[in-house]
Amino acid sequence: MPRERIRILALVFALITSLYLDRILPGLIAPIDYALSDWRSKVAISWTAFIVEKKGLDSKERRLVIIDIDEKSVAQEGAWPWPRDKVGTLLKTLIDDYKISGAALDIVFPEIRQNDELLAKQIQRPEITGAVVYDLLNRELPEVKQDLPLPITLKIAAGAPRTIGLPTTGNHSAIMPERIGHITPIHDDDGAIRHLPPFICSPTSFSRCMPLLEVAAFAGLLDRPTFKVQAGTGWFSPAWEMLIMDGDNMAIATIPLTKQGLITVPYRHVVDNWMSFSATDILQRKIDPIHLRGSVVLVGSTALGMADVIATPISSGTAGLAPHAEVLSALFDNYFPYQPRDATLIVAMILLPLALLLHWAIRTVISPIAVTVLYPGWLVISLALGFLVALACYIFFSLLIPLTPILFFPPLAILICTLLALHKSSIEQVGVLGLLSAYLPKQVAQRLSLPAISGKKIDTNIDASRREITVLFADIRGFTGLVETQSPEVVATLMHKIFSEMSHAVVNHHGTIDKFIGDAVMAFWNAPEDDEFHAQHAFEAAQEMLQRINGLADFCCTLKLAPVSVSIGLETGLALVGHFGSEHRRTYTALGETVVLASRIEGLATQFKQHILIGDACAQHLSADSIHYLGQTSIRGRQKMIEVYAPVQSNLE
Repeated sequence: MPRERIRILALVFALITSLYLDRILPGLIAPIDYALSDWRSKVAISWTAFIVEKKGLDSKERRLVIIDIDEKSVAQEGAWPWPRDKVGTLLKTLIDDYKISGAALDIVFPEIRQNDELLAKQIQRPEITGAVVYDLLNRELPEVKQDLPLPITLKIAAGAPRTIGLPTTGNHSAIMPERIGHITPIHDDDGAIRHLPPFICSPTSFSRCMPLLEVAAFAGLLDRPTFKVQAGTGWFSPAWEMLIMDGDNMAIATIPLTKQGLITVPYRHVVDNWMSFSATDILQRKIDPIHLRGSVVLVGSTALGMADVIATPISSGTAGLAPHAEVLSALFDNYFPYQPRDATLIVAMILLPLALLLHWAIRTVISPIAVTVLYPGWLVISLALGFLVALACYIFFSLLIPLTPILFFPPLAILICTLLALHKSSIEQVGVLGLLSAYLPKQVAQRLSLPAISGKKIDTNIDASRREITVLFADIRGFTGLVETQSPEVVATLMHKIFSEMSHAVVNHHGTIDKFIGDAVMAFWNAPEDDEFHAQHAFEAAQEMLQRINGLADFCCTLKLAPVSVSIGLETGLALVGHFGSEHRRTYTALGETVVLASRIEGLATQFKQHILIGDACAQHLSADSIHYLGQTSIRGRQKMIEVYAPVQSNLE
């Protein structure tokens, strides 16, 4: 398969793996996803604050006011729980004196106490929305026995997800408000609250569902509020959405829901953005009514000892009423960031151009410097562009694009491409080594291939050394006559086979093939690698070479040729071994008298009627019972007689 196609498939694999990594390794990815989501919320808040400050706008949320039973209130009014008449006075003051539009109570009154009737008179007014707590974990807690007010009309589409739970804590029946909502959060694995159930249904009756406190309070501002849950449609729509309508008219607010049917809390504010007043200041009427007139108030507590402290994406220690305040504020703006139902496809559309950019860059970049900075540069660009696009979708289009695929795709793509590059490099190294080994001794080829693959300059300095080696010369007899009578194709086929057999014999016994000279081969031992028994190995290689050449009789017959014959000469001695030549052409070989002697000894083999002829220096390294003495002889170019030996039973006849 072409390498480019393999790279494309690898990038597609990296893309798909990144998109579904949260399903493959949910336990590992979830904390990272939480951290990225929280980071996005904080960046968006900072961006909004910057824009508001630059335009000189008021950052306060004035439609919603928080009435806080704080440390100051407890110090001046007494420890909580306050007498019921004091709580009733607080509600009456808010409604009658400060003219609020509605009040949502993030507190419950489960016990019967004195003056309950005074609180009941105020808490049952139409402006008030009370609270109830549900158990979602099936912990077998006692269920609230008193009848809860029937929730407003809720139409749920078939197949829509529902949160199931039992009411476990609420107001006792004597002070039950006419309208209530649940205040039950959903805690993620890290303990933070990022989602709230828009409604909770009874396990025995799916049609009996209780809306969220702030949703019920918002609906209380309408004449004939109704709820409708339906599936989202289109790429950029949420999986589900809950419509809040006034009768059968157009939706007043639309709350996008997750695939699990939950509200993603739209954290948009810091503490300073909220209009918050101490409950004691309301009781003492110290606050100017202009700050509360017509607003909806959320009554809760941050006092030590009764505070509902939770962790949110914004802070690890936030008042428990913060998520409810965020949702109520978002209802006023009809603004809820959400994850599109086809979010995976949208992320793929963001990452695909980045993958194509990497593929194009790998194909195009050639310069070593550019190749060096390619991967880190693309990594930075991909992460920056990916997160910028995701932030822009969140800030300007209220779309929660999954961030974990954007984080994991670049390093995963680089890892896979790097592995492919290493695989390619290994194949090329093997190819270079194989090519060099066909022209050079294998050990020398291995030394040269490493700098060739890594791009380093090969050292061309002379590195020859003088060392003792054993040299072998082998020659095909009658080759000249064979060339004259046979076609070149037949001769080439025969010589390829002969040289292959000779090479196997040398390599099998740790020898180094120096060169092929016409119809002859030269090899030596103890270079470049040390070989303590070089003479013995050369002797054994000569015997195997003779056996292999003799075994070519049938092959020669198929070519309609007479069996070939070989003569071999061996000698041991000092030689100069190393790389010789110029900067344009170099070769690894051995030079010296020992090489000449081995060649001359091979030429005498026929004279002594032997296949293998051994010089005196080589014979001194061999066992006496493996060779026999033939006598002395003279050689061309040397006055001194030499002694020669032959293996036992190796004569030609």
